[in-house]
Amino acid sequence: MVANERGQLLLIGGVAIAIVVFSTILFAHSLAVTDGITTTGSADTIERSADREASVERDLGVLAIKARGDDLDGFEGRYEHALQNYTRTHNRVVASSGGTYLNATLNESASLGTEVNQTGTSSKFQRPDPSGGPQNDWLVANDISRIAVFNLTADVVGGSMNTFTVSVRNSSTDLTLSIEPSTVGSGNNVTVDGKTQCHGSGDVTVDLVAGSCTVGSNSSSFDSYHSLDPPYSVKIKNGNKAEGKYRFAAVGTFPSSNYASPVSRVNYPVVPAIDVTYDRPSASYNRTVLVEVDDG
Repeated sequence: MVANERGQLLLIGGVAIAIVVFSTILFAHSLAVTDGITTTGSADTIERSADREASVERDLGVLAIKARGDDLDGFEGRYEHALQNYTRTHNRVVASSGGTYLNATLNESASLGTEVNQTGTSSKFQRPDPSGGPQNDWLVANDISRIAVFNLTADVVGGSMNTFTVSVRNSSTDLTLSIEPSTVGSGNNVTVDGKTQCHGSGDVTVDLVAGSCTVGSNSSSFDSYHSLDPPYSVKIKNGNKAEGKYRFAAVGTFPSSNYASPVSRVNYPVVPAIDVTYDRPSASYNRTVLVEVDDG
């Protein structure tokens, strides 16, 4: 009787250990969420899939970079179309080799990121919510881990006193970009940390992610904020000294007290989440992975 009970305890203990080992292997290869797992093979089957999963996730990142470019408009649709084509192409290739079939779709609700913009009409770069607090000196976002797009165009530039300024700052260092009329002649200047980068006549456009500026027909590039370690904060000073449009998308904290119609905070997949299903005869499982896209 005692021997029988010992045998049952050993059997139960062995099964429990097997479950723990199998679960550990699965979670070791998950970047985000792993669920819906069914398998008829051993843990080694999942282990051997690690290289394949890493290759697929690299492909998803390349697709995101190509689909996004420097344009936020329609990125989700372009990326979803790219994922569909990638899935079809991948499955056609493995159909003749008995490989792992997959399905990859964009999960917007699990993606990370927020967009704010002023793109409808040219307006002063003031705090979007005018109720309470300073209008002209305001925080766009803080605790920012990644910026995907930061474009602005100024079609009206104010006086040389109290220059319109955008600053990107970490805990100890900042990058300061200013737009102002030239003090030595006609036209406008773009200065970065006090050094003139662009000068000319006409509208001013700046891409802070790429580190480029254009004034009229004159363009130049500059060292942007990428030498700073995140997290960042982005602030505007003297927002009433220039008028134009802007678009900003990042992973960070966007204070609700600073935003009101017509500028609102909306979800934007700065770091896209992708639902991926892997299906083969011996194992079938689903994962949601965050695709790290190098925008800098």
